[in-house]
Amino acid sequence: MKQTNYPPLIQGILNDFVPISLMEMDRVSLLDRQDTKMVLPLHKLPSIIEPLSRHYRVLETDGGQINQYHSLYYDTESWESYYEHHNQRKNRYKIRYRSYVDSDLNFFEIKHKTNKNRTVKTRIETDTIKTQLGLPESNLLIDHTPLNPFEFKPTIWVNYKRITLVSNDHTERVTIDFDVEFEKYNTQSAPIGSPELAIMEIKQQRFNRKSVALRTLHQERIFPIRVSKYCLGVMSCCNGEIKRNGFKNKLLKISKITNNNFYRSLAEC
Repeated sequence: MKQTNYPPLIQGILNDFVPISLMEMDRVSLLDRQDTKMVLPLHKLPSIIEPLSRHYRVLETDGGQINQYHSLYYDTESWESYYEHHNQRKNRYKIRYRSYVDSDLNFFEIKHKTNKNRTVKTRIETDTIKTQLGLPESNLLIDHTPLNPFEFKPTIWVNYKRITLVSNDHTERVTIDFDVEFEKYNTQSAPIGSPELAIMEIKQQRFNRKSVALRTLHQERIFPIRVSKYCLGVMSCCNGEIKRNGFKNKLLKISKITNNNFYRSLAEC
């Protein structure tokens, strides 16, 4: 994954945060949570992050405070997971392997978006990212979903860098993803990236308007937008293969926010 020249102020600002270790952070696992997502241009990150240093700790691993993530998503031949999101189905699932590169950890994960607008994540640790579901992964799907594991295959790589903040006062994590790249599985095409894009996600046990991160974003006139990195990856890598009219308004908003005409072109195809 290529390096992006993210604003140099970010690293200096992160040094003002008290660090938190992976072991400490796992006490706030939030595998059953309420999510609020925001999209913003990368250049705004310093002004968003700076006020948070007194209220949050920053995850620090051997890779530092900015960590690399590699995810390989699975879907069916007919893109069932993608279309469930596109068609706004209330109970839906996403399936992936995720590598926490700097921590040398790998997991197989099931994300369930419930009809109560909660995200429930079930996962097991694996030795690596696999390009075929193993028996433990298949059994996890059978035990926790109505899905048939034999219908799923690897589809899209989603790679990015992440900053993770943990609230001092509430059961809350804030993740900030940038340098996002998408790549269709098992092709020779170059990754598709959006260097202007940053995605913030506020993960809470219950929605709490007192969140300092939420208040800071609202003051900067950055408001929630439901966006999936997987769905953005499918649309970016499978141009012409899938319909995306249900995402048109979101794509136009993201294009305007990031000043990137690529997302406008996806919306207008």
